[in-house]
Amino acid sequence: MSLSRRPATLVSPRPSSLPSPRRQAPVHVLVVVEENQGYGPTLGTCSADPYLCSLASTYASLTNWYGIAHGSFVDYLALDSGSTQGQTYDCGKCGPFSGADLGGQLSARGIPWTAYMEGMPWACYTGVSTGQYKKTHNPFVFFTHVVNNACASHDVPYPGVTSMLRALNSAGAPAYVFIAPNLLHDMHTGTVQQGDAWLKANLAPVLTSPWFTNFKSTVIVTMDEGGAPGSNNQVATVIISNNAKGAGDIAIVGDHYGTLRTIEEAFGLSLLGGATSATDLSSLFG
Repeated sequence: MSLSRRPATLVSPRPSSLPSPRRQAPVHVLVVVEENQGYGPTLGTCSADPYLCSLASTYASLTNWYGIAHGSFVDYLALDSGSTQGQTYDCGKCGPFSGADLGGQLSARGIPWTAYMEGMPWACYTGVSTGQYKKTHNPFVFFTHVVNNACASHDVPYPGVTSMLRALNSAGAPAYVFIAPNLLHDMHTGTVQQGDAWLKANLAPVLTSPWFTNFKSTVIVTMDEGGAPGSNNQVATVIISNNAKGAGDIAIVGDHYGTLRTIEEAFGLSLLGGATSATDLSSLFG
C-alpha cells in the first residue's frame, strides 16, 4: 500500500560560494546509506518498507535525487569527497587517496565524528571484505587524511543500537555520524523488508534521543545507487529534521554531491569537488 505524501515547495540552489557561519547552535548530522534498491522498490511502492515510507511521509522525500554512477564504490566516494577519485568500479584495493574528504575535514576542524560499520571486525580495518562487511561501503578508510589521523577513534564497528545511543548521548558525542549497515541489513544481499526492519530497530531510538531532539539535528537515509546498470540511478533519499517535518515529496533535482554540499555547509566546511556547484538542501536541515 502506498503512503500519500503532500507536495512541497522546491528548494532553490544557493550560489556555490562558501557559506557564511549561519548556525550558532550545535549541529548534528547522521547519514545511513542503504544499497542498490533505488526509488521504485522502496518509496515508490511502500509495500516492503513501511517504516522508511512513514519517515518519507512525515518528513521530506527527494523524488528526483540520483547516484553519481552505477557501482557502489564510486557513490560512497562521491558522498564523502565530492569526487569518484577516478574510479569506475568497485575496487577494495585502490587508494588510499591523498585528496580531501569529509572525515579529514571534520578532523582538521576538531569536529567529533564517527563512522559506524556493521560487520567490520575491528576499528579502521582495511581488509577488502569479511563476512557481511565490504570495504567499498566504507569510504573513509580510502583517504590518507583519515587512516593516518586517529582512524581507529573514528572508523569503528557498529556496536548495536544500545551502545551507539550511549555514545551519542555522552559528553563527547560525535556531531557527524555515518552508518553503513552490513550486506544483509542494507538491502544489498538482504531484502527490502530486512533493511526496513533494521532501520526501524536502529534508527527509531535515535530520533527520540537527546542527541537528536536537543540539537539542530538532521538524519539522512539514502541509497548508494538506484538499481542495476542501465536504470536511471534514482535513489530514495529521506531527510528527517524539524525543518523537514511535513515537507512531503520534493521534486528538486540533485545527487549525492548535493547531500555532501549541505553537510559541509552545516558544519561550516569548504565545499569539495562536485559539491561546489551541487543543489543545496540547507532549508531542510536542522
